[in-house]
Amino acid sequence: MFFTKKKKEAGAAFDAETPRAPRYTSLAMVSINGFEGQAVLRNVSIGGFCMESKTFADMDVSAVYTIRIDPETSAGISRFELTVELRWILSSPEKFSVGFKTVRGSNRLFEQYVGFLKEQHRRQAS
Repeated sequence: MFFTKKKKEAGAAFDAETPRAPRYTSLAMVSINGFEGQAVLRNVSIGGFCMESKTFADMDVSAVYTIRIDPETSAGISRFELTVELRWILSSPEKFSVGFKTVRGSNRLFEQYVGFLKEQHRRQAS
């Protein structure tokens, strides 16, 4: 018996059966592999996020790192560490961007942080 896999339509943004988790943006103090400073965290979700800064950091794709995040004071959340896998790097003279996937189970403080960003986004949209 022969089974074929149903192909996605070209240009389909997401699978309606498994919608993409909401994403949020934040400005936080970050420390990872020698980089220490303020960075923009984009597309933050439980599954991962992107980090943007003006400072280059030496990192390798597919490597696993521990990142320390100091959330903004208004979050009321303590500094926490998170284990991440580096998925991609984009570097230009103006901006350094990396994409991380969270690994090694859940982190209660990170989950609280994503909840804080979600609530902050909801308030701004109102």
